[in-house]
Amino acid sequence: MEIQSLPDLQERFTAMKMQEDSYVCGNYLAKEYSRDDGVLETSMQSNGDATTATSTSTSNGTSTTGVNEIWREKICEWSFQVVDHFDFNREIVEVSLSYLDRYLSSRQVNKKIFQLAAMTTLYLAIKLYENRSLKITSLIELSRGKFVPEHVAAMEESILRSLNWHVHPPTTLSFVHHLLLLIPDSCPPTVRHDILELARFLSELSICDYYFVLRKRSSIAVAALLNALDTIPEERLPLRSRRLFYEAIVQVTNMDYNSEEILSCRTRLRDMYYQGEYHYHHQGDLPLTPERGPSPQGVSDFPERHQGKVYVTKI
Repeated sequence: MEIQSLPDLQERFTAMKMQEDSYVCGNYLAKEYSRDDGVLETSMQSNGDATTATSTSTSNGTSTTGVNEIWREKICEWSFQVVDHFDFNREIVEVSLSYLDRYLSSRQVNKKIFQLAAMTTLYLAIKLYENRSLKITSLIELSRGKFVPEHVAAMEESILRSLNWHVHPPTTLSFVHHLLLLIPDSCPPTVRHDILELARFLSELSICDYYFVLRKRSSIAVAALLNALDTIPEERLPLRSRRLFYEAIVQVTNMDYNSEEILSCRTRLRDMYYQGEYHYHHQGDLPLTPERGPSPQGVSDFPERHQGKVYVTKI
């Protein structure tokens, strides 16, 4: 595909990258991280009893209640379970985690408030991005009686206020779709499809890993696409087509695909892909998109962590 045939693509990338810069999230799990709002106190009425959930910051900015990468990974897996069960777009999970990460970077929370915030960000993302709504009663059922609709409504207001209504983050997959326009027209549709599907899967893997919270979505997208290209044999995609694609990335997006951030993202994604043995998909042994199954687990019934590997849980 000739670059001249895409006169507005460079402007689109510029606009998306500017938007991306306004959705930056701080490293809220770092001990030295400092939040504007160090204390969160939420009064919740549950089953007729008054419950107060309080989380207090320490002098070094760490949470006394211990929010960590494992909590986040498990809530991400749970979110994928929910969207798969209700047949929503899986990209919703990245939007939801964008809300959650930025919310957590503004305050300390305990485990119960963390679960409520995660439920609410998923509910909010579905409400804003899907044509079909998720009934709040269905969401409440997944809390196993921990929360009631009033809790979700109060948390939604708190989240929107904290995010300053910045609720339309550019996602990794949106960058992937735009970058795919730079692959030459000579690339067969089947190859283009395979590249997209693997890049999509790698982008989903990145959502569950806290490492990528601190990386730009555009960098993750380039890394995912280049890693996907590496799995395509030369007879299916000649070297000349690859070179044209690399040149287009530089010319149209003004991004250096050899930058430190993109290279580190490529390494991380590649390690996750092979350590998780997802590459067996290419031999047909491990499908990337299993069939839907039974109802998702309750929000507190997190899936197990498997031998240190990162898994995107699908039901």
